[in-house]
Amino acid sequence: MRRQDVASQLRQPVSVSTIRNIEHDEQYNVSLELLGQIAQVLGADVRITLEPREVDVQVRTEGARQVVASDHFIRIIRESYPDCPLTNSQIGRRMWGFASARGASRVRERKLVKKALSWTGLKRAPTTAAEYEVTDQDVTAMELYAHRLGRAFKDDKGRILVPAA
Repeated sequence: MRRQDVASQLRQPVSVSTIRNIEHDEQYNVSLELLGQIAQVLGADVRITLEPREVDVQVRTEGARQVVASDHFIRIIRESYPDCPLTNSQIGRRMWGFASARGASRVRERKLVKKALSWTGLKRAPTTAAEYEVTDQDVTAMELYAHRLGRAFKDDKGRILVPAA
């Protein structure tokens, strides 16, 4: 349908250029009433939805670094895999080996960890933790690696084996 045909059939008269502006300019300020009239002429419906924006409190650039503590990964393992045969010390050493291979730097060697309320009822909560500075992408990789460590098992000779993937 031509713009002039649409403009002529509206209850509220508008110019052809207004119809063109509505079509082409996303920032053009148009009332819902006018949009409803245009939709009626065109045989269409106007649907408006409101969706929450995904707001990131702090905009991070690619390769941004953050500090994570080894007790975070120990918590993942202890909560998801309570029968994991690895000790907290073994988990901490393996997590550091994984992180350092990806370019992490140690911020704090060992810090005492208070038993938080969220740890209550959880067996084998850590007493110390190291802190690493890693990239945002590495945090995700480290969490996946923690899940892999959590699936560790003992073989028939008593050795602790970690699945390949």
